[in-house]
Amino acid sequence: MGCTMWGYETLEEAVQSQWDSHIKVVNQDEEKKIVYYLDQNQHVVGVYEYKNEKYFYNNEQSKGMRFSSEKGLPFYIAYDHFEGSGDIVYGAISSDNHVVDNFVIQYKNGETQKINAKNNTFITVLPEHVNKERFMSEVKEVYGYDKQGNVIETWYD
Repeated sequence: MGCTMWGYETLEEAVQSQWDSHIKVVNQDEEKKIVYYLDQNQHVVGVYEYKNEKYFYNNEQSKGMRFSSEKGLPFYIAYDHFEGSGDIVYGAISSDNHVVDNFVIQYKNGETQKINAKNNTFITVLPEHVNKERFMSEVKEVYGYDKQGNVIETWYD
């Protein structure tokens, strides 16, 4: 109990304190305080705190998912509102053989977001002109690109 009250030196330690199984932090948005981590074959996104040079984490707002694909590489995109962080879009391409450099989300309203990838994942803020209640129907296509600009995989509605 004392550790959670005083915080942790690293974000990974703070998140690990909530799990019995080994986790691995793969991405974080320092401004919005969102962490993306792996718990075995589950992808999890949650909110952390950083204060007084210490990290704090609990699973209250965590969103976990497993995903697969019938054809091509497993690829998902999701949206959630996180209290204190806002409207967040996140996703991943699962591959042991490909490294994603960036993701591009094309919305049906014509807006486009380009997000730098980290460990084949992304975290970004929902654009202002995209309807959050109908998020999945607002997304036209999402592309994952490698460093050479080649499409690794495409997600589409």
